[in-house]
Amino acid sequence: MTFIKRNSYVVLIIVLCMVFAIIGVSKYEKEQMVTKITITEGDTLWGLAYLHSDNMSTDKWIKEVIKLNDLSSATIKRGEDLLLPAVRTVGENNTQLAGVNR
Repeated sequence: MTFIKRNSYVVLIIVLCMVFAIIGVSKYEKEQMVTKITITEGDTLWGLAYLHSDNMSTDKWIKEVIKLNDLSSATIKRGEDLLLPAVRTVGENNTQLAGVNR
């Protein structure tokens, strides 16, 4: 207890660092990447889910699309712009060095 009384500022700094770390992690988890597409003739949410959902279940992916676009139903029309949830890949190296062709 005397350590805490003598070094209360150190304890306060540690607690603040932990709080900011938790806030940062929760913000990163909630941050969602999206892809914008234009619906063409014959597109359906189920067909788009097959192409874009990766490891997410079709039902969950469609519910996410409906939520992202404030749709009242799963019906989409040709010419509409639609936001699709994009899968965030962790650890993917997106850097390219000058003069290096891959």
